[in-house]
Amino acid sequence: MSAFADSLARADGRTTVVELVPWAGPLQHEDGERHRETARELSADPRITALTITDNAGGHVRLGPLTLGKAIHDMGGEAVVHIACRDRSRASLESVAYGLASEGLTNVLALSGDYPKEGYRGRSRGVFDIDSVGLASLLRDAGEHGPSFTIGVAINPFKAIEADLVPQYLKLAMKVRAGAHLAITQVGYDARSWSELLAWNRTLGPGVPLLAGVYVLTRGVARVFRDNQVPGIRLSAEQLAWAEKLAAADDKGRAAFLEFAAKQVAVARGMGFAGTYIAGTRNDAEVDRILDLAEGFESDWQTLLADISFPEPNAYRMFEPGDLPQLSSERPTKPTRARRAPLAYRFNRLVHDAVFDPESTGFELARSFYSRLEGARLGWPAHVLEQAVKYPMFHCQDCGDCSLPDIAYQCPEGVCAKNQRNGPCGGTLNGECEVPGVRCIWTEAYDRLKPYGEHLTMLEREPVIQDNILHGTSAWANTFLGRDHYARDKQGGET
Repeated sequence: MSAFADSLARADGRTTVVELVPWAGPLQHEDGERHRETARELSADPRITALTITDNAGGHVRLGPLTLGKAIHDMGGEAVVHIACRDRSRASLESVAYGLASEGLTNVLALSGDYPKEGYRGRSRGVFDIDSVGLASLLRDAGEHGPSFTIGVAINPFKAIEADLVPQYLKLAMKVRAGAHLAITQVGYDARSWSELLAWNRTLGPGVPLLAGVYVLTRGVARVFRDNQVPGIRLSAEQLAWAEKLAAADDKGRAAFLEFAAKQVAVARGMGFAGTYIAGTRNDAEVDRILDLAEGFESDWQTLLADISFPEPNAYRMFEPGDLPQLSSERPTKPTRARRAPLAYRFNRLVHDAVFDPESTGFELARSFYSRLEGARLGWPAHVLEQAVKYPMFHCQDCGDCSLPDIAYQCPEGVCAKNQRNGPCGGTLNGECEVPGVRCIWTEAYDRLKPYGEHLTMLEREPVIQDNILHGTSAWANTFLGRDHYARDKQGGET
């Protein structure tokens, strides 16, 4: 068991992780020496459990996290390495997992990753061969060939609308079933959202250790967050005005922002988080200041709740109102009224029930039909017909391993920039994808399924990990003849 895993197991709220952001350049770069010196100082502080290294955060190209993680490990520190699916195929991710284990880096934060922002001679292509759920299961299974990993994942409880928020909770439960051991919250400034996540995790959720994300603000960062330039992080207008006022001080508000972070740490410990994940610091002295102040605030942490809370107006709540952090009820609030599902979706449900449901008579007839077609080597005309139907209706990309029924008849390859087949990423804002102008398919799926009472169970299934060998083949034939992920799920993952 790593020191990080051991700290989480103690469940005393003292697990403290500090984020390091690599630079653009090699380890020997002058920026590298400064970061390594900070890492040495932080690693020597007994209050700090581990240092965590981002993986091209925000989609910006930087030194890979494995290089800096190994350097920290070699100096005797504990590292948590971020691994994003954005830049790597599953084969590359599996190779990375073996490399991590070989270097003794067994603490991993599994992420889908932010969409690429820039790259060599332009924007690079996002890979997203699998998502964070698939990566968690890959890391879990990679442990069979060597040291097992302590797998962390992210959860964003700071969503203003129901159809964005509830799927975040459902996806966390799926991530844990796939192999995750802990979760870290996205950056946010609403103690009520923290409290609700804790209550759900304890009573209805997976009961895993949770770390509260704490980010030290500046005026510039506050403006970036307010403008939604970092996917998934959003400041209210009230908090931006507060940050602008603090930043007018001679030190540009740095002392006040550090104190604000310390209050968050104290509240997180008092509420019952397993620990905190601190980001946005410039050096070890700032981390030291935050932890010193937090220890002084802990005895009166409940009086600080209003100080650290800047909720979005009319934000959806999972639980009945009550005094923070103890909720007055553990019953979900009355849900918002479900709108009527679109006509096209209702039609697709009827077709699915009649033909694509394995228990239907239509499925057996279709299976017999496709068996005869393939036996006569006449499958291609049916494939052409299939694409003629599916492309205009769903923007089908002919992946051959169709997830339309998994996402309320929306194509993850044709519509979702990250090909998210197992729930939403954390980057949505009021139903919109982090790629502007596109509605999140999972927000839409939630709204489509709600009239049928299926919205809370939409992720209670095996994770979808598509088989790329099927690309360019008939998804209908693969469904009826037992070659797609539905068949593999029934066979325990075997093809």
